[in-house]
Amino acid sequence: MEKSLQNRIGYLFIAILLICFLGFYPTYISKFPEFKDFNSAHHFHGLMALLWLLMLIIQPFLIRAKKHQLHRQIGKLSYILMPLLIISLFGVAKASYIRNIKIMPEINALAGLTNGIPDIFNFAILYILAMVHRKNTPYHLRFMASTGIMMVGPGLGRFLIITFGIPFPIVILSIILLTTGVGLAWMIMDIRNKKSAFPKGFFVGIGVITTLININGQSAWWQSFAGWLAANFF
Repeated sequence: MEKSLQNRIGYLFIAILLICFLGFYPTYISKFPEFKDFNSAHHFHGLMALLWLLMLIIQPFLIRAKKHQLHRQIGKLSYILMPLLIISLFGVAKASYIRNIKIMPEINALAGLTNGIPDIFNFAILYILAMVHRKNTPYHLRFMASTGIMMVGPGLGRFLIITFGIPFPIVILSIILLTTGVGLAWMIMDIRNKKSAFPKGFFVGIGVITTLININGQSAWWQSFAGWLAANFF
């Protein structure tokens, strides 16, 4: 079962890349070359996210082709790519806050940071765990896959908003619950196959925490934290 998962998971990341393309085409890609209303932070994030997804796609196929040395060499690039991806997430969150604070009350602009700031911590923690367990293939695969599953949200969210007109807050919450649900289903499958529940259980845990943060964007504790963040780093 584990070998089959390693062989097929690259197709999951290809599907995620296609979803991201569908979601970002009308709102971003089609704006080429002017890219009106977008700045360097958005372009940098788009590039880093694309490179990360491409790496996730390539790596399983290298393993399948028994190109283990090349797999390790490309994996070392992640030591540079993940920090850049995290920086890009921060840059987009900052750009969104600066835009929002001009058109809405501060409490709403700070609440909006629940969509972005938690992802910085989530990506970092999942990646660190993947590297800590890089010699434990089942753990490493699941933690790295979790970073890919997280990336389906932005593309799918935009697709749902544009295609079905679903309100943004509902889409954000739905995406968090969907990705957490995928993690939960995977965890149950692992338990049934007598695999450790820890990797996907951890992913489900951060999904629950992210959901709680998202629905408490106007709470005193989040407003205090986000206000401090905006005052000192934005």
